[in-house]
Amino acid sequence: MAYIMYSGKMVSDQIDAYLTNGVATSDLKDGFLVALGDLAADTTYDANGVEYDVYEAAVPAAATDEVGIIDYAGISEGNINGNEYKIGKKLYNLTVPAGTNFRVRRLNLHDKFWLGGDNFGKTAPTVGEFATATAGAGTLTAAAAKPASGFAVKVLVEKDLTAGMHSEGKMYLVEVVQL
Repeated sequence: MAYIMYSGKMVSDQIDAYLTNGVATSDLKDGFLVALGDLAADTTYDANGVEYDVYEAAVPAAATDEVGIIDYAGISEGNINGNEYKIGKKLYNLTVPAGTNFRVRRLNLHDKFWLGGDNFGKTAPTVGEFATATAGAGTLTAAAAKPASGFAVKVLVEKDLTAGMHSEGKMYLVEVVQL
């Protein structure tokens, strides 16, 4: 299984105002849902003490929180014999280190995107059913029916996530059906 987020057809692909940045005090995974708070403290460019496009981010405290999704622009990297290696293509299971800025896509109705199997927590979703935000976690929870309120996606397609010649689990195309 894997954590992954690939854009399918999203408003944020076309309108820059739906892309922003977050920073968190804990490690997060690619494809995690996050709730955005206040602008992050920063005096690098201005003495007023905030960064204009970086928000404090955390996993949603409640399933009904307004959420965005992490689309981490990082790439796989590692240290071998003191040399830092980076693979130039976004793969899967990327961790956003605490204190690192990351891209957040503000979600809109009918946005479509791909998520890895691990982005759904312990229970795999079913095509044709739904998934909702999970309180206290960045993952989604599979649901047979759309909830009365809160964030929800409909699971449209399931396929294998392949890396090279082997499967790394499943990935799912989802569509935002409720905010």
